[in-house]
This record gives sequence, structure tokens and C-alpha cells, in this order.
Amino acid sequence: MFKLVIIISISRHKKNFVKGRKMKKIGLCGTGKMGKAIGARLIEKEYNLSIWNRTKSNSDDLIKLGGKFFKKVSDLVDEVDIIIVILGNDDALKNVYETETGFKNCDLKNKIIIEMSTTSVNYMKELSNLVLNQNGSFIECPVGGSTKPARDGQLLGLMGGKKSEIDSLDFLFSHLFRRYEYLGEIGKGTAMKLAINLPLLVYWQSLGEALKLTCQNGIQFEKALDIMIDTSGACKVAHLKIEPILKAYNNNLNGSSTFGLESSLKDMKLMQDDALKHDNYFSIVSEAIKYIEKGLDQNLHNEDASCTSGLIAKNFS
Repeated sequence: MFKLVIIISISRHKKNFVKGRKMKKIGLCGTGKMGKAIGARLIEKEYNLSIWNRTKSNSDDLIKLGGKFFKKVSDLVDEVDIIIVILGNDDALKNVYETETGFKNCDLKNKIIIEMSTTSVNYMKELSNLVLNQNGSFIECPVGGSTKPARDGQLLGLMGGKKSEIDSLDFLFSHLFRRYEYLGEIGKGTAMKLAINLPLLVYWQSLGEALKLTCQNGIQFEKALDIMIDTSGACKVAHLKIEPILKAYNNNLNGSSTFGLESSLKDMKLMQDDALKHDNYFSIVSEAIKYIEKGLDQNLHNEDASCTSGLIAKNFS
């Protein structure tokens, strides 16, 4: 009799658990590096995942894991309750929001859009208004972290919107984030994300100039880099970027990255534009952009942003 009571108790708990989480159908728009990692995490956690991406082949890995692919955003909307959008640039966002089969022509009643892309504060507000005009709910949620934290459910979420709607999705966010912060109205999450990215993105250029200082005084590059990484001269993630920095210095780049130069330039220009919008000028960002543009002139669009440290030390002037 005692064993029977335990079994019934577990069964009821499982039923409630499924009702709270598994019954929610999740859509994912965007299967780039971050989208793939988030999608794999959701499938691992037994969510019913539907997928849209402009190029279907980019979604093959998630399809093999059990994701269902849709050719049209509107068809995906009909299938799911919650849609996560994580795309690389505004042109890609327009495909989801503003095309004939995009959100602007969908009935989004009882749908929740979670926007994880990095864009401008103003455009994030425009996207929110578009969704609200279609009777949907909109949560701003740019994320901090790269592909490994995304795969492990260890991202940082920076949220704007209605707090009650955000709180209602804790069952989902607890599987995606090590921490998520409510910052207030739409736009504040984006501003916080750009602020977090700023010191990191300009750090790689400052590290490059520091290493150039050592090289021009005859100190072996590898030794100087090793010492920098072991001191206050290193940022929190610098030790993870030793390989791309060394490859750049040794002219051995191979196009692999977790956050490429092209994405770096996009974010830095968003920072620059936001400063100008408020009648400010970010001199450090503006100077760092010049190094990024030199890298792009050499067709290094997909190389890791940290590669500029090695390039500057070696041959950038």
C-alpha cells in the first residue's frame, strides 16, 4: 500500500510538470550558431520544437534531433505558442517580421515572441509595436554568452517588456539562462547588451596594441601573450581566445569563430549610432572600428573578433 501511494504521487507531479512545460510548443526563427545551440538545448529538455530559417540546410542538425521545419514563418506561427527569434542582422529580422508571410500579416493572439537578436534600441521598439499591433505579446531578450553557454543553458538574458509575461515563462527561461534580469520597458535590454559588448569588443584591439608594444621591443609573442593572459592585462574570457590570437599572428586563420569580425562591426556601429542619437560620441569605439574595418578589407569577415589582437601585433598599423 505504501508503494502504491508513492507511485501515484510521482504520476501526478509528472502530469503537472508536462502541463506547465511540455505542452508549450516552441518555435525558433534563426538557426545560425546561437540558434542551433539554443534549439539543441530545447530539444534536449524535451520541448516540442518547430524551426524556420531562410536556408533550410542550416537547420539540418536540429531536424535530425527532432525539430520540425517550416518553409513559411506564418505556418510556424500557426503551430506554436512561443517563438524565439535570434538572427544576425536587421535584414534577417525583416524577413521574419515584415514580409508577406511574416509576423505583420499573422494573427499573433495568444502568441509570445521572445526577441533575442542584437539590434538597435529603436528597431527593437519597432518590432515590439509590430507584434503588439497583431495582438501578440513581445519580450525583449538579447542574450549574453556564446555557443557553449547557449548549448548548456548558461546564457544571460537581458529582458524588457511586461514583467508578468516574463515571470510566466520561468519554466522555459530556467532551461536557457544561468541568470535573467528584468530591466523595464522595451529597449533597455538592448542598451544593456550593447553596454556589455562594448568593453569586450574594444579589448581585443587594446590587447593587440599591448602585444605590439612587447613585440617591437623584442619579446617573443607567445611568451608575451602567455604573461598577459595570466595578469590583470587579460579580460575574463581572454584565456578562451588564445588559439585564434596565435593563429592570427602566425597567419594561420581558418574562418572558425564564435563571434566574427562582421558581427563585431555591426554591434560597434550600433553603439556608435546610439551615442550619436543622444548627442554623444564614443571615441574608443570609433577608433576600434578602424581596426575591424581593416580586417574586413582583408576578407576576414568570419574570423573571431579576438583575431585582431594577433593581427595588430603582427602587421596592422
